[in-house]
Amino acid sequence: MVVEGPRTLLPLVGREDASRLLRNVLVELTTGNGDCVVVEGPAGIGKSRMLAEAAAQASGLGLTVAEGRATELDRIAPFSTLLTALSVCAPSVLDKDDLASLRDHADSRFWLIDRLGGILESYSHVRPLVVSLDDVQWADELTALTLRVLVPALRSSPVLWLLARRPLPARSAPQYAFDWLIAEGARRLPLKPLPDAAVAELCARTIGAVPRDSLLELIAGSGGNPFLLESLLTGLREGDRVRIENGAATVSSKGLPVGFVVAVDQRLRDLSAEARGLLDGAAVLGRPCSLHEIAGLLETHAVRLVEPAKDAVQAGVLVDNGTTLHFQHDLVREAVYGGLTGPARQALHRTAIDVLQAEGRPTPEIAEHLIRGGKPGDARTLAVVRDAVVEVAATAPGAAADLILGALGTSGSRDPERTRLVADAVQLLASAGRLAEARELGESYLRRGLDAPVEAAVLLGLAEALKHAGQDASAVSYTRRALELPNVPARQQAHLLAIQAHAQLQTNDIADADSSAELAVKLGSAAGEHTAVVFAMEARCVAAYARGELAAAAGFADAAVGLADRVAGAARHRHPRLWQGMVLTAMDHFTAAADTFVADKIAADELGTAWSRPLWHHLHADLLLAAGRLDDAEAVADAGLRAGQQLGAIAVTPALLATLGQIAIHRDDLPAALNHLRQARHHVHSGIGVISEEINWELALYEDAVGRPEQALELLTPLYDGFPERLYLVVHNRSAGARLVRIALRAGAKDRAEAAVRATRVAADLNPDNVSLTAAADHAAGLLRGDLDLLRAAVAGFRGAPRPYDRASAMEDTGMAEYAAGQVTEGVTLLNSALTEYTGLDAKRDAHRVRGRLQALGVRTSGPRGARRAKTGWASLTESELRVARLVAQGNTNRQIATSLFLSPHTVDSHIRHVFAKLGVSSRVELTRRVLANDQPDS
Repeated sequence: MVVEGPRTLLPLVGREDASRLLRNVLVELTTGNGDCVVVEGPAGIGKSRMLAEAAAQASGLGLTVAEGRATELDRIAPFSTLLTALSVCAPSVLDKDDLASLRDHADSRFWLIDRLGGILESYSHVRPLVVSLDDVQWADELTALTLRVLVPALRSSPVLWLLARRPLPARSAPQYAFDWLIAEGARRLPLKPLPDAAVAELCARTIGAVPRDSLLELIAGSGGNPFLLESLLTGLREGDRVRIENGAATVSSKGLPVGFVVAVDQRLRDLSAEARGLLDGAAVLGRPCSLHEIAGLLETHAVRLVEPAKDAVQAGVLVDNGTTLHFQHDLVREAVYGGLTGPARQALHRTAIDVLQAEGRPTPEIAEHLIRGGKPGDARTLAVVRDAVVEVAATAPGAAADLILGALGTSGSRDPERTRLVADAVQLLASAGRLAEARELGESYLRRGLDAPVEAAVLLGLAEALKHAGQDASAVSYTRRALELPNVPARQQAHLLAIQAHAQLQTNDIADADSSAELAVKLGSAAGEHTAVVFAMEARCVAAYARGELAAAAGFADAAVGLADRVAGAARHRHPRLWQGMVLTAMDHFTAAADTFVADKIAADELGTAWSRPLWHHLHADLLLAAGRLDDAEAVADAGLRAGQQLGAIAVTPALLATLGQIAIHRDDLPAALNHLRQARHHVHSGIGVISEEINWELALYEDAVGRPEQALELLTPLYDGFPERLYLVVHNRSAGARLVRIALRAGAKDRAEAAVRATRVAADLNPDNVSLTAAADHAAGLLRGDLDLLRAAVAGFRGAPRPYDRASAMEDTGMAEYAAGQVTEGVTLLNSALTEYTGLDAKRDAHRVRGRLQALGVRTSGPRGARRAKTGWASLTESELRVARLVAQGNTNRQIATSLFLSPHTVDSHIRHVFAKLGVSSRVELTRRVLANDQPDS
């Protein structure tokens, strides 16, 4: 047996070792160390017993234990098992007010996750918490997403997640979520079959004698599975099939079947017919259920099932929870259900419909029974499924899609409701990240021919899903197909054009994107489709930005924000403030940009719109990078990357990786830069669209850094060719103009250098009030022409702008020019100033270059100015990390720290992970001790 995970690789030889591991994890929890353990193995291997033992130990240590067990029906009852576990434990994690608040926001799954995360974090700071969930292979997609987000988010809090799953042949959102958790550091505990010696020992204990060859040969069919083995042995013993002589046990008759269904049948054969019928009903209902519900299903009185229920409980088949009954083991339920004939199952499912409606059960559960017991073309099934989809789609789009797919399988091919359901299913599958299924379903129906509005709706769903997945070229293809259809309503056209515009931005068709967006605004305004209008104005903002027209870009962004705030609703979910913040950054209004990003974060928290989080981190990191805050920019970009991975929202991943690559180049960590940039390029090659300047620029910087200017020039050729019509790069990055000149000159391409100079000057002329754009134009031109006056003007301009890196770059080039012109004192002073700026920014590569230049000029530089920051220990912490560490030591939760510092919880988590790694600690308790020791004044 092996426990695997990035943090541990422990060889285990038996369940005692596995139990010892869990005990150690629990002890660590009492000292403040959070963790996650995923117990794996086939049904009956002992996972439930392992969790029960751990729960008992946790209770003995005074820890709160929240226990739950998922069922197959959880997929249409999102959050039910997890919330129940957290509300019935003692002391409860969720009180009535918490549950009411969560139910009030049932249509906003990311708000639910954030809110639940805050509750768990606050609770665990008072009392360590164990969340034990069994059979998580049945977990609903909202619970799976919650675990994917909260397990890493709460890693620095005393929360232990114990999750047990068995392998299923079909991959699902929960399975992928747990695989991701293991890859990210959760401990994996795979339970293997019992060895032969343990099988013989269990056999001896159960039978009361030493097993001989005939018995051992028979029970070998259990495959070392404890539950199956115990079921076989119990059946043999109670069926008088074992003969014991002189303390040795043999089989009294040969030919006993070893199949599990038969083994279960043997175990249940002594139960009465009424008890077997009760088990049939409970198996069909598929969840913990009341005696009254089973009686209704069997069309009998509940009092007649009291004794049969007692018998089933005493036989160890069912468990009495006080108000409900459930199977002791899911394997038994599956065996009982599998033992029913097809007609019997269908009849029971149909009867269950009326019973559950009378009990007031949720519509999705009723729909599930309708699907399993319905008939082709059953209008009742379609009607209930429509209602169920409305109820469950917001929190579990995949489950809602599965309900539709089930209904489509039971409805006639000419049913008029069918095509409308198809359009809904396509959009829901796409929302759940099941793009391949969405495309397959959509295309299969598109080939059959649909009414124009329905076909447009299918294509719209596919296009929007592909756009958010970063598959922009495919998204454009679908929108064009839809827009070519006749009689597509204007409101649909507006949405299609807005999506097309954003996809065209990523495929670098700026002019087409602006035209699409302009028409979308026109059609959407006339049709009252405000969401489409806001989305389209955002695209117009980015198009204007790419042309270098910042005033126009600001106008579109402001209009989008104003409209979204005025009409509210879905329009706010488009987050126009993100683009407004981007433009404010380019206009050098850094404080206003930061305030705008804070406002958008508050809105995202309120709305629960998780798709925006990676983009928020990307644009916020750009602001911090422009402000010279490399440490903070790295933490924010890293947090955005992790948020995208957790949420499956990877459209911005290449841009975030490129940002991390650029920061690594500044820090002279070229291996890390190459790793980030290779990953970014891999995502681009997989089909994710990206604005070319957001990847080619960083790739070119790397090639230039390793002494390959020709390769850098080749990467930049499309950017040079796009000047001066396309100015995105020189507007987005003020030092880009001068660096483009340097790369071109080093590669012997003066014409390219001239193109870069013209581009920066056009950008400055388009924005005459922007001091830094003018300074950037002077810098590029002065560098190319050796014009000292222009270089001095660049330095003067950047001194009035909030861009320290660009200022240092201008001072470096001007200092060298001053020295070459005989102005030695002025030149050395500027070079020393540049060195001071670079060092303060932790731009090691740039600082090293300037130091070398000064030394070549015979100027000695002071050691501390060029000293590298320590990589570990207290001295290695950045100012931001120190602030976060001290707030942790004061007892603040991650969310409290995020609110205090106007950061996202993901960014705070990123800072804490870096602090833990640098200090070699693994809990907030240890971190607090280190903070107190280092901040204690000298006596």
